[in-house]
Amino acid sequence: MKPFIVLALCCSFFSSRANPLPFEFLDCDDPDVFKAVDTALKKYNGDRATDNQFALYMVMEAKRTAGLDTQFHVKYRIQETICATEENKLWQDCDYKVSTEAKTGECTAQVHMNNTEETSNVLQNCQIFPVTPKITVAKATCLGCFHPISSDSLEVSEILKQAIQKFNRHSNEPALFKLVEIKEAKIQVVAGWNYVIKYDIEETNCSKDQFQDLTPECKITSRGHIGKCDAKAFENLHGQMVDIESQCKFPAEDKGIHDACSGCPTTIPKDSPELKELLKVSMEKYNSESNDDFYYKVGEIETATVQVVAGEIYRIQFAVQKTNCSKKEFKKLHEDCEATSGSAPLLCEAHIYVTPWENKTFPQVNCSIERSMGVFLRRPAGFTPFRSFAMLEQPRSHTNKEERQRAGEETRQDDGQETEGEDRPESPPPRCPGKPWKQIMDLPAPPTFPREFTNEDLLFSTVENINPATETSTPPQNKEKDLDLSDALQ
Repeated sequence: MKPFIVLALCCSFFSSRANPLPFEFLDCDDPDVFKAVDTALKKYNGDRATDNQFALYMVMEAKRTAGLDTQFHVKYRIQETICATEENKLWQDCDYKVSTEAKTGECTAQVHMNNTEETSNVLQNCQIFPVTPKITVAKATCLGCFHPISSDSLEVSEILKQAIQKFNRHSNEPALFKLVEIKEAKIQVVAGWNYVIKYDIEETNCSKDQFQDLTPECKITSRGHIGKCDAKAFENLHGQMVDIESQCKFPAEDKGIHDACSGCPTTIPKDSPELKELLKVSMEKYNSESNDDFYYKVGEIETATVQVVAGEIYRIQFAVQKTNCSKKEFKKLHEDCEATSGSAPLLCEAHIYVTPWENKTFPQVNCSIERSMGVFLRRPAGFTPFRSFAMLEQPRSHTNKEERQRAGEETRQDDGQETEGEDRPESPPPRCPGKPWKQIMDLPAPPTFPREFTNEDLLFSTVENINPATETSTPPQNKEKDLDLSDALQ
């Protein structure tokens, strides 16, 4: 009897080898696949006596065979974590090591799962890749070469002070220039010290006719052009600056714009810092002269220009709005005053005359609601900043009603049964590779060391979750709605 049983088992074994069990491919993010990978990874970490644990990075492939016991065939990638093996932590609770210091690996596993007895058997092979060694760059000292120095040193400050003074005295520019940025400063040790400094200077509002040298009143203006300068200096062994030379160049396009029309109005950027103080003075004057019981504050700036004469003339167009601050309660406008939503904005035009050498400002402001309405009515027909794009995207209610009625009739006719001859939609194919278990939060590699691209970079599923069933669907097309002036007044 016993020989017969052994013969039957052998025949069963060889017949199963000859006819392998069918398998099905699974989604790499399937919970059953994760359970199988978790079992395999715990066994791999448990078999390691030293070093750190590995955590799952991404499931690359998954399939399952049907039989007496469920068998999973999975391929997954792992990465070293900061948790030591002796800590006996779950790998899900461990963070990855930094990529430049972490080992990586790829495992192929067969996991037999017996859900009835809650047992499992794992047969797997893992290939671990070592950490790429770092490249250390060493620099040898070069005696007699130029070396960088701090731009805040006293020597650099003294050299630039004298260099800019020489430029302002001997240049053909009508205005004084001041330092805006130090680009580079280097020193060379010889029989003394050589200095080389690269820096930028920019035009101020102080003319040479009124000022002999730079003063605190000299401010950089947005219309001023910038010079690129190089300074060379020599300091002897006694600590004396023997010679200082400088040369400044102005970009051709910048100088061409600056010299195109001397004395003509020049446009100023709306976010220019010099406009803030000018508008503050203008609003103080307007609020002091207006008969309104509430203060007004500056809103959006429309245009701003400046014209250089015997001084400077600014012309600024801007909007103002009434605030909730009453003149009876407050002596002047302050930052806590908020614009009221019910009041119509006014369009103002300010003419401001500035004399920098006297540090005086003379503003003239004219505001009117007619200006605001005129500008508003000149906008294109149908334009309004309060219209939302959602209005254009609203579906037609009549069409939707007909579609719902038609769908209801079809449902009643079918009585819950499928129409014969109608194809069922195919189930979406399993998606692999899966999503990363955790994102690796590392700084990007420097440009000189580009990372190596892999096949996963070509797969959209690792970047974003796209439903294949809806991937080819086209968004509903809405007919363009004609807009007219009445829309703007709603």
